[in-house]
Formats: sequence, structure tokens, C-alpha cells
Amino acid sequence: MWSDLALIAIGGFLGALVVGSAGFAFAIVVTAAWIQVLPPAAVVLMAAICATLLHVVSVWRFRSEIEYGLLWPFVLGGALGVPFGVLALERLDAALFRHAFGIFMVAYALFMLMRPALPQVRLAPAPARLADGAVGWVSGMMGGFAMLHGTLPTIWCGLRGWDKRKSRCVYQPYILVNGVFVMLGVGLNVKLDFTQLVLPLAVALPALAAGLWLGLKVFDWMSEDLFRRLILWLILASGIALEF
Repeated sequence: MWSDLALIAIGGFLGALVVGSAGFAFAIVVTAAWIQVLPPAAVVLMAAICATLLHVVSVWRFRSEIEYGLLWPFVLGGALGVPFGVLALERLDAALFRHAFGIFMVAYALFMLMRPALPQVRLAPAPARLADGAVGWVSGMMGGFAMLHGTLPTIWCGLRGWDKRKSRCVYQPYILVNGVFVMLGVGLNVKLDFTQLVLPLAVALPALAAGLWLGLKVFDWMSEDLFRRLILWLILASGIALEF
């Protein structure tokens, strides 16, 4: 019993540490730990609740730096994309798509880790908004279809040449808002006794707070190059995890 609760706390701390330092990839971290002691439905619900709380707190911390002129095309595209993803979920093989996208993530991360510098996509303002909206739309479909709405905007912000703070103040609010769209579109279709989550959540919340606090400190400390490499390693780890 105590070992199970300790694993929940450790997983929550590490997941929050990743969110604090990089702004995404919470689920991939906590699932590896929590699936050992909780049923899959409980893991999904716990991860959704905890990730939402973490993103709300983290986005609030960066609220004064958010450039809404950059953010709105992503959010609008995501809102339009989620319904198509939900429809696709009823007709296509989500597991096959997750494996295919996992291979893309691994290939992209390995390729970019071997490059000395990150290439930049330079666009005029109007085409840039269209491209950002298209990325949001595709990511929204991926979220509604396979809960994969965070990776593509993270990659795209890096390709746009934005620094770590500018990138994070676009993709993390997008992940938060689009995650709500996904939950509304897909619905909470799990059969679970919610009272079973009271103790795990009570144990996880202090660990989340500590992990997020430390992760934000790490984010402020990291150089631009170190942040870029952290993002790529997380994309690589996420891609590998999708293959299992």
C-alpha cells in the first residue's frame, strides 16, 4: 500500500518537473509509473486532472508574456480540428496512427539532435498565421483522434525560430485549451468509482506542487541550447513510448 502511494507521488513529482521545465509531456512520464499501481481508466482520469491543474498554474505564471496575436491562430485551428479527430476516432485505427506518429517523432528528434543548429521557417505575417492555424488544426485532429495534440505545436514553435519563453507561451496555453476541447469532444467515457481517486490525488497533489516549483526553476536556469535539446529528448522519449 505505502509503496503504491510512494510510486504515485514519485510519478507525479517527475511529471510535474517535466511540465515545469519544458511545458509538455506530463502524461508520458506519469503513465509509466502510475500504470504499475492504478487501473488504466484511473490513470487516464488522474493524468487529465493533474495535467490540467499543472498547465493552469504554469500558464498563469507566464500570463504577462503570452502574445495572444501569436496564440489565437493555433487555438482557432485546434477548435476546428478536434471535431474531425473525434469523427475519425470512430472510423480509423487510432493505435496504428499512434505507432506511425511515434516513428515520425523518433526520426525527427534523432535527426535534429544530430544537427548543430535548428533550421528556421521564416514567413510573412499573413502566411505565418495561416501556417500556425494549420498546425493548430492538424494538432486538434490528432488530439481528438489519438490524444496527441501537444507535440506538433512544440516542434513547430521551434522551427519558427522562437526562443524558449516565446515558444512556451504559445504551445503550453494551446495544449491547455486544446486539451479542454478534446475532453469536451471525446467525453469522459470511463466506468470508474471516483472515490478510488481521492487518496491517490491527495498523495499526488503535494508532489505535483513540488515538481512544478522545481521545474520552473530549471526552466529559468536553462540556456536556449539546453532547452532545445531537452525538448528533443522528450519528443524522442514520447515517440518511443508510443511504440509500446
